Amino acid sequence: MTGGRWPWRRAAAVCGAVLATASCAPHAGRVAPAPAGATGRVVLPPDYDPARAYPVVELLPPTGNTAEAVLQIYLSQIGLGRLYRDPPERQLAALWPHLFAGPNGVGRPFVLVLARGRGRAADYRNAAAWARTIERYEREVLADLAALGARRRIDTTRLVVAGFSLGGDLAWALALRHPERLHGAVVMASRATYRPSATGVQALRARDSRFFLTMGSRDQAARRRLARAAAADLERWRVPHRFRMIRGAGHGPAPLDLFAEALRFVLAR
Repeated sequence: MTGGRWPWRRAAAVCGAVLATASCAPHAGRVAPAPAGATGRVVLPPDYDPARAYPVVELLPPTGNTAEAVLQIYLSQIGLGRLYRDPPERQLAALWPHLFAGPNGVGRPFVLVLARGRGRAADYRNAAAWARTIERYEREVLADLAALGARRRIDTTRLVVAGFSLGGDLAWALALRHPERLHGAVVMASRATYRPSATGVQALRARDSRFFLTMGSRDQAARRRLARAAAADLERWRVPHRFRMIRGAGHGPAPLDLFAEALRFVLAR
C-alpha cells in the first residue's frame, strides 16, 4: 500500500476483530518439529520436499509485537484477515502466491523461521540495553540456523533475516555482524544504526551479502535520515543493495508486493 500510511498496530487489531472462525488455507505448509537447541518456530513451505535444500528466512519481531504479527499484517493487506487466528503454516500458505507473484515470476521457496518473543521498547532504551538485545537475538538466530541445518537440508548460501521497526534494526545488525553465516537482510522502517569494522565490510563484499531497505516517506524524520545514511554506507562499501522510499507511508512494514521483491533480491545468487 504505497498511497497512504500503513497503521500496522491498528491493522493487526482489526484482523483480530474481523475474525469469527479460523479457516484452512489449501495446500498449507507444515510446522516442523522443533530441533534441539532451536528457539524459533520453523514453518515449512507449501509442497515441502525433504530432498531439496531450501533457503531460510528468519523473521524478527517488531517493537510491541511478535514475528507472527508481521504475517497477520500481510494477511490483512490482501483481505484475508479471517486467517488471523490460523496457525503460521496456513498463513504462510495463503501468502505464498502473493509472495511469488509479480514481474519476475515465481521466486525461490524458502523455510520460514519465526523468532520467538515480543519486541519491547525496553530492548533499546539505552546503548547498553540495545547491545544486550543484539547479543540475545544473535545467539537465538544462530542457534535456530544451526539446529535447523542439523535436521533438514538448507541452502547455507541463502540464510537471511528480515523485520521491521525493532526487527529490522536487529536484522541489519545481525547481518553486518555475521556475514559468514547470514547472507542478507530485509530491513523495513528501521534506523539501521549499527556499523561494522573495516574487516567486517570486507567480509560483506567477499560473501556477496545483499540488503533491501524500505522506509515510509511519512515515517519519523530521524528514522528516514538514518535509513538513508545506511543505504549510503552500503553504496560506499560496494555491497549489493536496494533502497525504496514508500511514498505517503508511515511507520510499518513494506507492502506485500515490495516485501516479495525484497525477498527475491536478497535470496538471489
